[in-house]
Amino acid sequence: MENSNNHIVNEELLTRYLLGEATPDECALVEHWLEAAPENKSSLRRIKTMLDMVNLSKMNVDDEWQSFKPKLKNKPLEVSLDVPQKKISVRYYAIAASLFVLIGLSVYFAFFFNTVPKEVVAESGEIVKEIKLADGTNISLNRNSVLQYPESFTGDKRLVKLNGEAFFEVAHDSAKPFVVETEQFTVTVLGTSFYVSAFEGKTQQVVVESGTVKCQNLSTGESIVLNAGEKYILGQPVNEPVPASQKDMNAYAWKTARLVFVDENMTAIAESIGQTYGCQIILKGPIKNCILTVNFEDLTLDGVLNVLQTILNIEIRKDSKNIEIKGDGC
Repeated sequence: MENSNNHIVNEELLTRYLLGEATPDECALVEHWLEAAPENKSSLRRIKTMLDMVNLSKMNVDDEWQSFKPKLKNKPLEVSLDVPQKKISVRYYAIAASLFVLIGLSVYFAFFFNTVPKEVVAESGEIVKEIKLADGTNISLNRNSVLQYPESFTGDKRLVKLNGEAFFEVAHDSAKPFVVETEQFTVTVLGTSFYVSAFEGKTQQVVVESGTVKCQNLSTGESIVLNAGEKYILGQPVNEPVPASQKDMNAYAWKTARLVFVDENMTAIAESIGQTYGCQIILKGPIKNCILTVNFEDLTLDGVLNVLQTILNIEIRKDSKNIEIKGDGC
């Protein structure tokens, strides 16, 4: 535990703070440290819980001895000259008992502060789920995806595991890299925003929107560094990054609410719309051969369909999951 001015906030200082024995400067230091991260408040609560169990301020061996000594006045010990150590046996046992409590307390602290944080498994189901991690990182988890992460980060890295699709806006921490692990590759960053697609049976890729990331193929061990505007597709040669196109950015329109198509055929447009809004679009008739240049931004699914209906002469039929679009042409 250390603040930005390199003053150590340790268990001893937190204990004195709870007992009211810290100086004003130390109190200010602890209070600043408590506001720095949610896990710091959890650490303080753990110490307070233990102090409620054991009152450290009363664990003074001499005081305990002085309170115990008067009870012995009416029963003097008869001590043999050749066994002089018996005269100090009572004080010895008092010291031993106190040391035993202190050792037990140390073991308790060690156990408490090395407990592995609880793992959380977030499943998005049929919605896009927004998640905020303990370090301040924001994650948008796409439909039918699963993210596993700890309640708080310990150790030298911030590790999460992804099955599906997610967009990450990572809080910067140069001392503790953020690592996204999928079944086939990892993505390591310090602070950036990027998209990861890791659905089994589909193209697995990373698109970087800002900052820098390192991708590593877990099968081959090869790695590649990507900057903003670049992408990595699992299985591609790692010697050169590939520029990300607008079509790549359409892949996470479920997060950005922005779809841009330039001279794109209607079949590809319908597929992107379906992935963005979680539905299936079925095209019937010559309409599927139309080529369009069109943008959709901050629109609902109904809004997108209304734009298409304005541009094209089409009929639209909808049920709960499927949308049928029929038309004679452009």
